[in-house]
Amino acid sequence: MVWIMLTMALAATLAVHLGLPEAIAEVVGKVARCEKCTSFWATAAVLWYSGADLTVIAALSIFAAYLSHWIGLLLIVMQKIFTRLWQRVNK
Repeated sequence: MVWIMLTMALAATLAVHLGLPEAIAEVVGKVARCEKCTSFWATAAVLWYSGADLTVIAALSIFAAYLSHWIGLLLIVMQKIFTRLWQRVNK
C-alpha cells in the first residue's frame, strides 16, 4: 500500500510540474461550452460505465450529440416565444 501511495504522489507531482492539470482543464472547458460535445462525451462515459459495446457507445453518443442540437434549437424557439409573451404582458 505504501508503494502505491508513493507512486501516486510522485505521478501527481510530476503531472503538476509538467502542467498536465492545466491542459486538461483547458480542454474540458472547451468541451463544456459545446452542448453537442458535452452530450457526446457524457453519453459515451455513461454507456462505457454501464458496460456497453464500443460500437453501441459510438452510435448512441453520436445520436445524442445530434439530438442535443435539435433540443437546443427547440429551447431557443421556446425562449423567443416566452420573451414575446412576456413583453405583451408587461406593456
